[in-house]
Amino acid sequence: MAKIIRYVIQDKKRFIGLTLFWIDVLLLGLIVRLPGISFTSWDYIVVFRSWYNIIVIDGFASFQWSFSDYTVPYLYLLLLASILLPNASALVAIKVISIIFDFTLAFFVYKCVALKYIRTETVPLIAALVTLLLPSVILNSSVWGQNDSIYVTFLVACLYALLTGRQAMGFIAFGLSFAFKLQAVFLAPLFLWMLIKKQVNWRYLFLSPLVYLVTLIPAWLLGRPLKELLWIYIDQANVYSDLTRDMPNLYQWIPNQHYSWYPLGIILTIFVVSVIALLVHKSRVNMTSGGGGLVYLATFSVVIAPFLLPKMHERYFFSADVI
Repeated sequence: MAKIIRYVIQDKKRFIGLTLFWIDVLLLGLIVRLPGISFTSWDYIVVFRSWYNIIVIDGFASFQWSFSDYTVPYLYLLLLASILLPNASALVAIKVISIIFDFTLAFFVYKCVALKYIRTETVPLIAALVTLLLPSVILNSSVWGQNDSIYVTFLVACLYALLTGRQAMGFIAFGLSFAFKLQAVFLAPLFLWMLIKKQVNWRYLFLSPLVYLVTLIPAWLLGRPLKELLWIYIDQANVYSDLTRDMPNLYQWIPNQHYSWYPLGIILTIFVVSVIALLVHKSRVNMTSGGGGLVYLATFSVVIAPFLLPKMHERYFFSADVI
């Protein structure tokens, strides 16, 4: 606190300028989202609204039932929204959750970029603003009411922790990301490459599944079977029988009549990730805290995984857009 007060006194003009810039960023980010809030997507009409209404009616007791194919941390947030916004419609409450995480995501982007541009606030602030104005980010939360900004927020928080040398916090953040969406695994190749270079303590890897298991405990204690909770992602993977659902990746070129070939796509992905691991091992890339190589490989990880994997949806480049 004393440091902040001293900074304000010594550079009052700069402090006021940065404060106004932050206010402008937040207001602009909010303004561009307002027109989309009234839009009702197919997912909202068919699934999200019914989930929210069940939670509003039954509260904590609702967690004992399998009315949703999403993991329970997101349902916890729906319950929190219903408590904090009792007079809001289901549509607004659901979208408010994702919009809040849009701004949290922009904050962690700001923190990551600030590690490189340490002598200026302008570039990190612009990075935060660009994040808030990305069409994919705006559409995902305020228009469609999806929650991709939640898991990607924790992915970027993970990256920030790794960049600052706090590996334990990084894998805790990754565990939280995975607890919200399976697509967090798009960053997993990065961890393999870091292990190959011996630039991560392998013991910290166990923190991620531990965090995931901890998030299941409330629903389990309320009566939902543990096996059912652990099987959610497997059940999700079997919902659709498409090589790709409007995802601009490799499988746009392959007719869906060859859907049974999709295990080959998984094998291809593992092969490519392994080849890259070999190249990384032989290279001089720096993935220690503060190293730019960490950001480049993180970007490559979240691009190459959804490009090579089958059964991807159109929104699965969301983390690539941001990172």
